[in-house]
Amino acid sequence: MKITDYLIDSLLYSGSVSDEDKEIIRFGLESIGGNLLGIVMTLMIGSFFKSVDIALVLWLLMFPLRKNAGGFHAKTRLGCMTISAVALILAFLIFTLFDHTVFFYVINVVIAWIIILKFAPMGNPSKLLDMDEQKVYRKRCRLILKVESVFFVAALFLKWEVGIKSITMSSFIVCMSLLLGVIEYGGKFKK
Repeated sequence: MKITDYLIDSLLYSGSVSDEDKEIIRFGLESIGGNLLGIVMTLMIGSFFKSVDIALVLWLLMFPLRKNAGGFHAKTRLGCMTISAVALILAFLIFTLFDHTVFFYVINVVIAWIIILKFAPMGNPSKLLDMDEQKVYRKRCRLILKVESVFFVAALFLKWEVGIKSITMSSFIVCMSLLLGVIEYGGKFKK
């Protein structure tokens, strides 16, 4: 029995939730589980690269942007975790193992943000976006980019390497997800 099923059965048995709410509770618990797994994976990969601080800030920056930008999604959880791990490892390899100039980070962020602004929000076969959802996700995505741009400029001004690298990596990963979505879906599920 999965942990989710055990928790739902316990909640049903105790009378805390009704049978009608079972699927909503399941969705919520699975979402929480997926998010926890994602942050643990990010921190483990960051630990491998001796960059737990960057991994933590990366997760905090990437999570809202990725949720609102959309893009490529694997068909299975294992596929999702594999692709996520590869993307994280690639980002850590590119942006933490080597010393780069500030110009390198700025150019990467600007290119990624242009791509994100062009293609986000992007639906996928399991999450089609109607016109209202497109407007809401586009507005959220742009707001997140504005906040992250202030964060990035502040990190540059303060010469805060963790912030500079984290925002660059977050933008890179979300950008790659959108570009993979364009390749995989042929633009079929984009706005």
